[in-house]
Amino acid sequence: MDIKKIRDIINLNLPDEVTENYLIAIISDDKKVIPTLLKMLDSERELKEKLLLDTNAELSRALVVLQDKNLKYNKKIIADPPWVVGEIIKHYKKWKDYIGCCFKIKELEDEDNNTRSNNTTDL
Repeated sequence: MDIKKIRDIINLNLPDEVTENYLIAIISDDKKVIPTLLKMLDSERELKEKLLLDTNAELSRALVVLQDKNLKYNKKIIADPPWVVGEIIKHYKKWKDYIGCCFKIKELEDEDNNTRSNNTTDL
């Protein structure tokens, strides 16, 4: 792939449609374009699988802790719900480029404003 040509076209600050057409023309001339695209797809699939497995593990862990009848023993909390919330917030921060909370959460507001649209509901 001719990275120098691609860099030059991007630096021209042409309209997005024109830039896209030039980039497609450069990429399509590359004899290695199919293997490169397959590597990109493979990498994307691997990342999505990690995200899905990590999200499932975190949600499962939160659900078990929040539903556990043994959370309170003689009115004393054993597993602290704020800890669970903290773990969920850590998860959202870890994957902030790919997922985000559907509600406005104070601890996540900076990440939401920088990486996602504001399709959120205040809580």
